[in-house]
Amino acid sequence: MWKAKGTIGFEQHIDKCLDLSQYLYNKIKNREGYEMVFDGVPQHTNVCFWYIPPSLRGMPDGPERQEKLHRVAPKIKAMMMESGTTMVGYQPQGNKVNFFRMVVSNPAATQSDIDFLIEEMERLGQDL
Repeated sequence: MWKAKGTIGFEQHIDKCLDLSQYLYNKIKNREGYEMVFDGVPQHTNVCFWYIPPSLRGMPDGPERQEKLHRVAPKIKAMMMESGTTMVGYQPQGNKVNFFRMVVSNPAATQSDIDFLIEEMERLGQDL
């Protein structure tokens, strides 16, 4: 890819992906229904977060909430795939239950695409 794009083109590709990752982080870091998995601004194009459906927002943290939260990302991803609207990966890590891991790698993506992703998660996760 570096050879095809050249140094400046590859730099622009990476910068665009980093900018979109920062945009996603800024949109959800203080938004109701989202919690960041890791503290601090993402250092790469990975943005790791939980979508917290309304049914879990008032629930105190504990084993029951964690068990329910663990099932949210797989359900939302399945609905995304069924509807064909968008797709984002998820994973657990260590003692952290399943969370979304958005990796921005396509420089053709736009802020509107990120906005759509957020709106789609909220639409699909509203009744979980």
